[in-house]
Formats: sequence, C-alpha cells, structure tokens
Amino acid sequence: MIGPASLRGRLLLCMGLGLSVLWLVLAVWLHGEVRDRVARVLDQRLAASARMVVSLLESDAAGDLKLQESGALPLGGIACEISSLRGEVLARSGGAPNAGLALPEDGFGEQQVEGETWRVFTVSDGELRVTSAERMAGRTAFMRQVALVLLVTLGLGLLASLALVWWAVGRALAPLAVLRADLSRRRVTDEAPLSVPEGGVELAPMVDTLNHWLGNARDALMRERRLTDDLAHELRTPLAAIRTQLQVADMTDGERAAHARAQARQAVLRLANNLDQLLALAREEGAESRRREPPEALGDLLATVLEELRPASLEKRLTVHLDADDDRALRRAAPAGPGLMRIALRNVLENAVRHSPAGGEIGVRVESGQNGEDIAVAVEDQGPGLAPDQRARALDRGWRGGGEGQGLGLAIVASVMARTGGAIALDAADSGGLRVTLRWLSSPRPAGSD
Repeated sequence: MIGPASLRGRLLLCMGLGLSVLWLVLAVWLHGEVRDRVARVLDQRLAASARMVVSLLESDAAGDLKLQESGALPLGGIACEISSLRGEVLARSGGAPNAGLALPEDGFGEQQVEGETWRVFTVSDGELRVTSAERMAGRTAFMRQVALVLLVTLGLGLLASLALVWWAVGRALAPLAVLRADLSRRRVTDEAPLSVPEGGVELAPMVDTLNHWLGNARDALMRERRLTDDLAHELRTPLAAIRTQLQVADMTDGERAAHARAQARQAVLRLANNLDQLLALAREEGAESRRREPPEALGDLLATVLEELRPASLEKRLTVHLDADDDRALRRAAPAGPGLMRIALRNVLENAVRHSPAGGEIGVRVESGQNGEDIAVAVEDQGPGLAPDQRARALDRGWRGGGEGQGLGLAIVASVMARTGGAIALDAADSGGLRVTLRWLSSPRPAGSD
C-alpha cells in the first residue's frame, strides 16, 4: 500500500478514512431519521388543519362561512378544500389547484394534480369532505436543506477532528523527536546507553534494541581497529626481516649470503601465513553477511583439513590419530557452516603440528555428549604446552607466548566458536603438551540423513 511517508501522515490518513466512513454512515442514518420524523410532523400538521376546518364547520361559526358565496378559506401554507361526497368542490384555500384534491377514502395519500405531486389528508364530516394538502416539492426542498446543513456540520466536525488529531499526534510523537536528536548527536564510540525520553515509556523496547545494536556496532568498530592494528603489527615485522636479510645478502656472498636468503624466504613464508590468517579472520568476522552453506559431515571436514596439513606432518614425521567414541559422531553434520568449521579445525591442528616435536604424535578425538546432542573435537599434541597463566592469554590476538607462530590462530578459533554458539577450552594434555577442545552444546543430524 502506497501512503504518506511520515507516521503522522499515515495515522492522519487512517483516522481520516475511518472517521469519514463512520460519520458518513451516521449522516445517512440521521438523514433517514430526520426525514421520517419531519414527514410525520408534517402529516400531523395536515391532519390537524383538516380537523380544524371540520371543527369550524361543526361550530356556530359554520353559518357565517357561507362556503358557496365566499369560495375561499383563510389558511396559509397548506392548501385546503371542502367538497361534497359527490365530488363537487364547495370551497378551497388560496394556492389550492383547481382540480379536486380529495381522496376516495379518508386518510393520507398522494395525488398527482396539474403535474404536481401533493401529500393529501382527507376526512369526512356528514355530507362534506375536508381535504388538506401540501406540495411534495416543498417537502423535498426542505429535506435537501436539512441534508445540506447536516453534511456541512459533519464535514466541519471532521476537519476539526483531523486538526485535533494532527496536533495530538505531534505532541505524542515528541519523545521520538527527542530520541532522534539524541541519536544524531551520538558517536559510535560513545559507551553511555540511550535513555528512554520522558513520556515515551512505549519506546523502551526500541531503545533497548537500539542500545544493543549500538553496542554491536561499537564492538564491530573496535574489532576492525584491532584487526587494523594486528595487520600493521604482523606485517611490519616480516617485512623488516626481509629487507634486512636482503641487504645482508647484497653485501655478502657465500654461505652467509645463502643463509640471509634462506632467512628472507622464511620471512616471506611467515608474511604469507600472516596474510592468510588475517584474511581468514576478516572472512570469519563477515560471516553473518554470507549466505548459508550446505552442511557437511564432521568426519569429512576433519579428513579434508588433515589432508591439507599432511605435507607439514610428513616433514616432521608426525603421526596423527583420528578416532571417536562413536562412529556416528563422525557422520554427524558439522555444528556450523563448512567454511567456519574448516577455519577453526585447521588453525587448531596447524597449531598442534607447529609445536609438536619431530617424530611426535597428535591425537584428534570426536566425542558425543551424554545427551547424544552435544559434540566436541579434542586435539592433543606432545609440544611444550602452556602454563595456566599462558593458557588464559593464548586466545588474545597477537599473543605468541614462546615466540613461534603468528599469534592469531587460536584467537580466530575463539571468535569462530563464539560466532557458532560453541566454546574453546585449553588444558594440559596427559603427554605434557596442550589439549584444545572445541565443544558445541547441540549439533544437527548426520549429514545425508532423512
């Protein structure tokens, strides 16, 4: 429906249409009631006029009337006629038509006389018949005037009501204007919540929603700023190392130059890895705007990620064990989209490969909860592990602990888990390394099930 752009205009339009229909129905009803009542009053006047003439004929003044001689009756506004039962007109008032008005029987009726319609009342008295009549055109004109006055009155009343509604709506919407002004002066970084304007209790749910949205916008802005800071920090170090090693290679030769070039290549690899991690983080933080991806079995996702990390595992002669407490757990659909799940699993497993000693083992276990709906993926390595205070900081962006790595992998995993309704836990493994557990409180059905 196309209507006014403002709330006040829409409300005025709706109320105007509603009042117009209501008052139109009321006007039609009132017009009918007034018409019927006026018609009864005018008929009573006709009957009273005729009976008055009858009473005059029956009184002593009847002899003085001399109907045959005068031929006129002193009655104004109503035509009156006295006739015999044989139809002979004995007397008539001024304005009465020349043709007879009397009805065949006593009572009310309508007569067409000389091209005009008359409302007639006839009453008999002995040998005489008295008839009073009124032109219907006069009645119709009178009712038109009544209808016009009624419509004008209702129209003016409607306009006055709409003007009152316009003023009342403006007063009622004043809290919205206050809220709009508050929002226009506000910055995204302001932490103070919006307050409900005075007199706008009904706006409390909307204000709560706005505060929630502003909090999310502020958090998103801070995440973007942190991402920019991380990007600048993580790219500055490898770029400086590359520049330094290239300068060393240019100024030296032989084994020292080869070592410098090798260090430069390592810095390039680190830079590329940093870029991959940062791009993964950016994609993860924009996941809400992506379309929903079809589900994929958790076991298939783990197999894909392990295959991607196989070259690095072979280089360090690592053995990776993948098992589950229930084979059906591997066939269950991943609790999040394949893109986000692949990022989280790859970062955890890549972290385990990086910190595992040569010839070590990595354990990957899929566990189902006691209710059969919870699901968890636990990854254990035989690396140096983390102290309790280090585990508390390991999920922060940019934190490197012992120095290896990019400081973003586990932070990305934590962000993915928060986005998908899960949680990440870091514990000491029985082998002395680190155990990383990704847990979701519920999971979809197995992929491909009906």
